[in-house]
Amino acid sequence: MSQDGQSQLVALERAIMARAEELAQEFHDKAKRQKDTILRDTAERLHMAEEREVLVAKAEAERHFRRVTQASELKLQARLDQLRWEMVQTVQARMAERMHKLCADRAVYRSWLVKMIRQAASLLPAGELTAEVNADDLAWLGAEWQALATEAAPERSIHLAEKATWGSGGIRLRTSDNRAQVDNRFEGRISRLEAAIQRSILQQLFPADIHAGARVGGPQ
Repeated sequence: MSQDGQSQLVALERAIMARAEELAQEFHDKAKRQKDTILRDTAERLHMAEEREVLVAKAEAERHFRRVTQASELKLQARLDQLRWEMVQTVQARMAERMHKLCADRAVYRSWLVKMIRQAASLLPAGELTAEVNADDLAWLGAEWQALATEAAPERSIHLAEKATWGSGGIRLRTSDNRAQVDNRFEGRISRLEAAIQRSILQQLFPADIHAGARVGGPQ
């Protein structure tokens, strides 16, 4: 091979090598760009996944917190209602003690009976009425019944039943045919006025709690 031919071959080899290096660099740069893109996309997807996990965990934590808080509030409310009810029962028990003291004070008790007879007689229809009291009151009322009945309702005919009724005190007035009655025995009045009595007690015990009266009625 001539010297010129060798020179051309060397030049061709150099050109081929240069082109190969250029292509290799292009592939390398392209691969690097693709790698960077893949890494960036992966990082973004990972970040988004982490954000979703954080949001899910946060939402679950908030739900758990609400459940725990609501459960605690319900327990606290139940305990407060229980305490309210116990206090109402305590006050009502003291009312029974006051009723016994009222019965023991004959003069005051007699005046109260006159008031109860007058009130009942005004509510019952015309006709003869029958009064019923417990055994203790029957023992002393028999001797002065006529005077007491006349003082309470002079326009009505009221006789005292010979048979005692149950109860710790007070008086029940009824028509002779038993179609109408007004029960002013202590137990009858408490039963009839129980809701109002409990509201009044709660208002005295918890004046700031305007909703307390709506919850009275015993522990749930």
